[in-house]
Amino acid sequence: MSIREEALGTTDLGEQEPLPVWEDMVFSEPELPDDYTATPQSFDDTPPPQLVRTLNLLPFPEHDVRGPEDIDGIAAHILSRTREGIADLLEHEDYAGYEGTPTEAWARAIAEHQTGIPYTMPVYFYGPQKQVAEGIARQGRYPLVGQCQQSVTTALCMGGWDGGVRGDIGAGKDSQPYCAQLGEGWRGVPLDLKKWPDELWDDVKVGSCLFWSADSAGSGHVALVIRKHPVDRKWQLWDTGTSFHDPSSHLAAARQARMLWESHWWDFIPKSLSNGRWPFRGIGLLPGLGRVKEDLRPRGRARLLLQRRSDRALLFRSAWIDMEAEGLPNSWLLRGLRGAPFSDRIEATFCINSPPGLTKSAPRGTPLLDCTVDAKGNARMFWNWQWKQGYHERKNAAVWQPDAPFPASAGGALKSLAVPATRTPAEAGRELYEEADAELRAEAERKSVSQRAHS
Repeated sequence: MSIREEALGTTDLGEQEPLPVWEDMVFSEPELPDDYTATPQSFDDTPPPQLVRTLNLLPFPEHDVRGPEDIDGIAAHILSRTREGIADLLEHEDYAGYEGTPTEAWARAIAEHQTGIPYTMPVYFYGPQKQVAEGIARQGRYPLVGQCQQSVTTALCMGGWDGGVRGDIGAGKDSQPYCAQLGEGWRGVPLDLKKWPDELWDDVKVGSCLFWSADSAGSGHVALVIRKHPVDRKWQLWDTGTSFHDPSSHLAAARQARMLWESHWWDFIPKSLSNGRWPFRGIGLLPGLGRVKEDLRPRGRARLLLQRRSDRALLFRSAWIDMEAEGLPNSWLLRGLRGAPFSDRIEATFCINSPPGLTKSAPRGTPLLDCTVDAKGNARMFWNWQWKQGYHERKNAAVWQPDAPFPASAGGALKSLAVPATRTPAEAGRELYEEADAELRAEAERKSVSQRAHS
């Protein structure tokens, strides 16, 4: 749910027009269709695929870290796990039964690459929206933020759209006609999906966009259908309102987190949103969708922090990791944190920032979100927007902001964070650990020699 974003000349870091005002998501219960009847709940009902749920169902990984004092060993373990990807998560039974669907690879790519992105405008961090969309469509490089139309645009570009003339599917009054003009459109459909005829259900495919808006241009909401239930008349949406509407609680994210993940099953289309101000306008479906863009990579950077839970002392701070160069989506970082060794005593956090040098408003890059692990080993994500134009307010700048790694060995033994193709992530993790351990032992020996020399 957002206002229209204007094209801004920001990529050269020169003069730029004022940034658009950030508009918070207005929560209201979706208005039910007339004569809607909810389907009775069954004990046989299964949840839809949701990465944000399945993440913390994964078993804790084995490790050979000696103890909570082995800080470099913990860091090496997490960094190694992070680079292994999320194949085991997608092989979980929560995702079983969808493999044969032609668009399932696209749905999984959307979740893998956009789960956790916060609700704010890419223009603040990445420059004009049209150029952002071109970066996805041409190179597979995507932003780590998005309000409704930008996050849906990103998902559409991941699935084969070129972004159109505006680089934005839109969310205003003219957006449904625009989408329908490019492909197909439906208006006046029954809002209760259970009342849809078979032909309509077959025609409105995965990739269809649902539009709500005010009568004035620019204000409204759009959601994307990413899965259709194999039996029942219900579907799953990619929707910025999911953190408000999901009936399930997730360990990975708080309610009303204003972050994105795969929705619950919807068996109806809300008659209106935003306290009745935005009626449903219809559906649009772009042509040629479903083939996943190759080599998708996030535009961001991250660094790993390790802190002692008892007194919040900083024990480790990695160098900044280029998420684009290494191909590390948020979901991979979260999976790397799940079951981190000795998480009851050591808190591990990935601080995620936008890349430096893209906009005048954020020349050094800006905090976007944090991924962390709780004392029970559950991976979590959060975004503290604090009404500051959608910016993440990360506390304790003295801990996360300095460019230098901490301690000095973190910039030495662990300076090579990339995993060459000739080594598996597990092998790379062991080598990183062995290098860190050797440097720590050498440093301890030097101190011992120095102490004996002065005794």
